[in-house]
Amino acid sequence: MSVSGSFVRIESWLSKNAPNILGQLNKPISSIDELDKVEKMLDAKLPPSVREAYTFHNGESPESKGLFGGWRWLPLNEIIQWNDEQKNNVQKHHFIDFKPSFMIPLLISTISMNDLRYVETSDDNGQEETPVIEWNHEQPARDVKYGSFANYLSTFAERLELGEYILDADSPDKARGLILKK
Repeated sequence: MSVSGSFVRIESWLSKNAPNILGQLNKPISSIDELDKVEKMLDAKLPPSVREAYTFHNGESPESKGLFGGWRWLPLNEIIQWNDEQKNNVQKHHFIDFKPSFMIPLLISTISMNDLRYVETSDDNGQEETPVIEWNHEQPARDVKYGSFANYLSTFAERLELGEYILDADSPDKARGLILKK
């Protein structure tokens, strides 16, 4: 399924079941030029599905507890901030085998605040889809979760419609995120 089709499904579900959470999705970026500037700042190419997703929404607000089951989608400015912090760490600690632009964090766990779901840099032309990978801070490992961000969104939309996610509060007006149903 396409990124646009996934967002239609996600937004439709949220508007009916969790309008407060729908309101925590940020407005889209102002133009494709903004994505080009971000890529230059990151010294990385975003995979096509990631670029497309930011034309729908620039991540979630900082107040969100995570639309994606305890995972908050990062706006571009937070991705840039993370990348800058990693560059500083590389210089400070003299890491020679880590290039921050290789990892592009898209989601952060609102539970641990340290775990990430990221994509790797696309090819030089920006045409290659790369997998969504989970990085657990406590037990570092490269755990591939989805083949692409488009696949991540499509799977989430399907699971949302199947009722696998519920509000993180008793009433929709108090909800700030979604969690997996136990």
